[in-house]
Amino acid sequence: MTDGRVDRAALADEVRSLVADVNRLTLTGDAVAAARSMVAAARQALDGPERRRWYEVPLAEIDTELEARLRAEAFDHSLFRGQANPLAPPLVVTTEVDEDGRYVVGSVRLDRSREGPPERLHGGYLAGLFDDVLSGVPSLVEMGPTVTARLAIRFREPTPLDVDLRFEARVVRHSGRRLVARARCLVCEEDAGVVADGSTVTAEAEALFVAVPARAQETGSGEDR
Repeated sequence: MTDGRVDRAALADEVRSLVADVNRLTLTGDAVAAARSMVAAARQALDGPERRRWYEVPLAEIDTELEARLRAEAFDHSLFRGQANPLAPPLVVTTEVDEDGRYVVGSVRLDRSREGPPERLHGGYLAGLFDDVLSGVPSLVEMGPTVTARLAIRFREPTPLDVDLRFEARVVRHSGRRLVARARCLVCEEDAGVVADGSTVTAEAEALFVAVPARAQETGSGEDR
């Protein structure tokens, strides 16, 4: 990361930790008052113009350098993956290859800030993670910008918190503008400790993606995620 991206990511990490502490600790009146004062001071220190998102920038203003910056900013501030977005865990998404071909992998560890049932991940948040990981599958076939037309989740077991989770997503069918992908969420071996193949599946998902014309195709900047 360059041009302040490291500092912005570090700031987001501190805010994530702050949110985790607010949710984890039993806070006294004095501690709350002191923390509130410091947070207010931190907000006042964050002075600057409002960041324009890639789709808010007129096409005539976009050159190669600005396009690269807009791409980086869009990624850094994404809801689930963005290292500069305190709301993101962040989710780390890569691609791997096995005997069946390339597939998308997501890795994340979540604390009680995303809790639903006791000591378990909120099902709605898990659905969002699935949607984000699955959104990387169309790129495996160079499909271009897409939107999620349908997302179905099968919850097989409660998904625990404070463990390493692994998402795996693959192409099932691709025809023209439509692509169907499937994914699963696994608890990693050292945390599951019960399944012979090294993991236990807590949920599965299937998504339908549809290719759409987008400004990103004209400018080369940004994605639909």
